[in-house]
Amino acid sequence: MSFPDTLVVTATLGTRPSLSRTIESVKKIGGNRVKHVIVAPAHVCKLIREKYPYLTVLQEPANCKGIYTALNFGLKAYAKDYEYLTYINDDDFWYPSFQVLFQTMDRHKVDIVYGRVNFVDVNGNVTGEQASSPRYQDFGSLLHREVVLFTQQATLTRSDLFLKIGGFDENFKLVSDTKFWLEALQSGAKFRYVNKICAAYTMQIGQLSSNKTLQREEHEQLVLMNEIANPFLVMLNVLFFRLWNLRIYYKRYKNKLSHGPINYLMQKR
Repeated sequence: MSFPDTLVVTATLGTRPSLSRTIESVKKIGGNRVKHVIVAPAHVCKLIREKYPYLTVLQEPANCKGIYTALNFGLKAYAKDYEYLTYINDDDFWYPSFQVLFQTMDRHKVDIVYGRVNFVDVNGNVTGEQASSPRYQDFGSLLHREVVLFTQQATLTRSDLFLKIGGFDENFKLVSDTKFWLEALQSGAKFRYVNKICAAYTMQIGQLSSNKTLQREEHEQLVLMNEIANPFLVMLNVLFFRLWNLRIYYKRYKNKLSHGPINYLMQKR
């Protein structure tokens, strides 16, 4: 196997101090398997190149409409040269167990592998765990109850699948990656679940993903694009999801009692 074989893209405005933590986690855990590409506005590219000369830094397109435009730009520029790909936000980071995702892709003929994710605060302190499930085939039906089975922080995807689907739909600002997983599932892609916490998802006030109104609107659009599911089957799938994650919900409840409702509401999924 020749290295690097995995493309990682981070789209950033270049202003968050957490970017250095993100970069270092990818470098340390990805090692020589990874080519890390940064996509940023023109005025910060020079500074990022000077600070991280081992990275590839691309100036985002002049007509950049948001994070998915920037991600598509970076991913499509290099995807054909790499076997796997993923992206990571400039305030998220990998745990050493992310390496199990690499190992899983190497050993099994799957198109997408995903693991579990911790919620953390801006200092990297764990505030909870994201609910997830090994039943990836339930992804579409769970969307009808506003449940997202997994998110991108702990995922690896085969590059040829990403290119076949056409990347991320730039008409969405928050849920285009969810739409991508749904399209991948509908295309017959093979998924595999890793029962390990592989990455951290930073929750902070003011981030785009905290815009619950926009998120709900886009989610409703996505549900309308999805095939109508059998209501009874949806109910069963949601029930399994809730039962599988009882431990997580119990911890959230205890956290709510001891620290107030804010973290609980931010984590609710």
